[in-house]
Amino acid sequence: MHLSKHRMSSLLLAASIAVLPVLAQSREEIRLDISSSDSNRPSTAAAQKVLSKAYGQLGIKVNFIATPAARALSMWNAGKLDAVAAKIIDTGLPDSIKINVPIVFEEAVVFATRTNLSLDGFDSLKPYVVGYVNGITYLEERLRNVPQKETAPSLESLFRKLEAGRTDVAVDSRFSFCLVRKLGLNNIRILEPSLEKRLGYHFLHSKHQQLVPALEAVLKNMEKDGSIKKIQEEVMQEYMEQCTELSDARNKKAAG
Repeated sequence: MHLSKHRMSSLLLAASIAVLPVLAQSREEIRLDISSSDSNRPSTAAAQKVLSKAYGQLGIKVNFIATPAARALSMWNAGKLDAVAAKIIDTGLPDSIKINVPIVFEEAVVFATRTNLSLDGFDSLKPYVVGYVNGITYLEERLRNVPQKETAPSLESLFRKLEAGRTDVAVDSRFSFCLVRKLGLNNIRILEPSLEKRLGYHFLHSKHQQLVPALEAVLKNMEKDGSIKKIQEEVMQEYMEQCTELSDARNKKAAG
């Protein structure tokens, strides 16, 4: 007997969700502590909304903990976290299981106060003093061939160092430009083209490997029915409206 792809998908989802009563018997209530970026960017909000919906369908409560990247890794190694909302690089997280459905994306770009720089990929940054936020494994990996680097404890510190001339350029997500506007750092620009666009995936601690089949099935279904894309688009629209409002408010205050 041949089954349609839709029927197979439905059977997989049903079989995966059937695991949950067994899980419920082993624990009165499943609640996961999930680390999430402390930066106000669309990928952070999108990951939280996608995961809240996915885990909600499985009857699992989630608690998102906003932490800088370095702090999140420290908490992970200390066994204080159950999952990481989203990562765009597979390495650097021991005892973790990657859920193979992309839930967010990030675009790495160069921020600078100069516009006459010629850039083409991460290796083109070698002549410059490059700033980035401490503890972001993805950037540490990509900038490994750059000899002059200056880390910052936060995005605000990163951009203030750039504005003050302590770095030649800074590398972070394109979405971080909203903070540049909020801080009124009008000399900082994004240099095009972007360095790289990467997809982000959810990572569970291996101690929760029994949740993987059900969670992956739910996320695949959300990907198929367009739920993930819809969440990403809604979050991006909200973010751009917020960013524009912040910029307009600052300009009015400066003019007044």
